[in-house]
Amino acid sequence: MSEDKNLFGEYFEKYKDDVYRVAFYYTGNRDDAEDLVQNAFIRAYKFFSRFKRNTNFKSWILKIMRNIYITENKKRGKYKELFTEVEISDSNSKSLTEELIDNVATVEVRKAILMLPKEFREVIILSDIEGLMYEDIARIIKIPVGTVRSRLHRGRLLLKEKLEDKINAE
Repeated sequence: MSEDKNLFGEYFEKYKDDVYRVAFYYTGNRDDAEDLVQNAFIRAYKFFSRFKRNTNFKSWILKIMRNIYITENKKRGKYKELFTEVEISDSNSKSLTEELIDNVATVEVRKAILMLPKEFREVIILSDIEGLMYEDIARIIKIPVGTVRSRLHRGRLLLKEKLEDKINAE
């Protein structure tokens, strides 16, 4: 049991920021994201004995978090679409989104990602920002791997078009 606690603690330290970043996309605000992350890690800890040691913990915790988000919001009758648009500030001070998407090179790329339709936005964030494998993304959002690949391909094409339009408009 002590070994499980130590391993879980290691996973928590390693993945808490990644899980928070995705939670922020789900909720659109800091407090709700923190609550969602906390609930996900509590549930993961409770069922950690069911976690298969040779599998991807990040994928497992993100799936738990996504399921909690959907379930809780459906119960409250205020289910929001996953990955709602988040306003990005162009000011000199960092906005929440800028702080949370530190792996994306520019504000314009971030804006373009947030403007994508949700089904493409979700797979791009999970693959290109969070670095998850296609199989893990498929498990998290409960779609076939082929659908992940096609959404990722189409999403990247849309992202490229949005960025090219922005460059050509300037």
